[in-house]
Amino acid sequence: MSLNESVAAAVDKKVILFDQDQPRFLTRGVLAGAYLALGTAFAGAAGHAVEQLAPGLGAMVFAALFGLGLFAIVVLGAELATGSMMFFSYAAATKQVRWGKAVWIVFLTTVYNLIGVILIGAALGVSAKFADMDPSHLLSTISSGKVEKSVQGMLVEAMVANFVVNMAIIGGILSQEVVSKFFAIVPIIAIFVGLSTEHVVANFCVMVITLFASDPIPAAMTVGSVSLNWVVVWAGNFLGGGILMGGVYAWLNKGPREYRD
Repeated sequence: MSLNESVAAAVDKKVILFDQDQPRFLTRGVLAGAYLALGTAFAGAAGHAVEQLAPGLGAMVFAALFGLGLFAIVVLGAELATGSMMFFSYAAATKQVRWGKAVWIVFLTTVYNLIGVILIGAALGVSAKFADMDPSHLLSTISSGKVEKSVQGMLVEAMVANFVVNMAIIGGILSQEVVSKFFAIVPIIAIFVGLSTEHVVANFCVMVITLFASDPIPAAMTVGSVSLNWVVVWAGNFLGGGILMGGVYAWLNKGPREYRD
């Protein structure tokens, strides 16, 4: 199946579910947030343990393992907002859906992802693994670093992050077997995490876990700083993953048939 056919089929499925069975669409969105939060927590716990033994390497271990959550989302058929940014920008560019509806679906998917993250974050906040979490924990320092960036930095890094995420998602679409999807997704995802760029649902995960588990909560994490980060990063993700990946690939696949994916 070509990329055009794969994206069109995926968008049709998403739109039908969104229009006809909102509870099931919501559930798939909540599951995506839960899967990514669990993957983030595991990567954070492993990275923190390595950081205690080899300072400076914990963040790289976190980056290497973070993609497990996204891999689970892809193979288990959950709805991730930042992937939908690519799918619906592609579909809007090919006139399969209207831009207004595309943005609305992505927005609601983001809310559903956040619900899933909050459920897992609340559970992990009372778990033994995160019982001793404080502002020096790897996830806490990552969270603090994100809210301390400038607005311009957040926006540009968000564009980069979701550009990379959708490199992985398109690679996964073009891969046929589960094992090949794993190697198309997990190493590519490590790029955006290792570069400390900004992905809104990933930020939900690290920040919500920190807010529930860290005692005390890092001083930089106020309601205003966290909210600003999420809003700016969402917009940057839409530009990077939606317009620069979904829109560009839609244009590329309108060209000569021999050059289409």
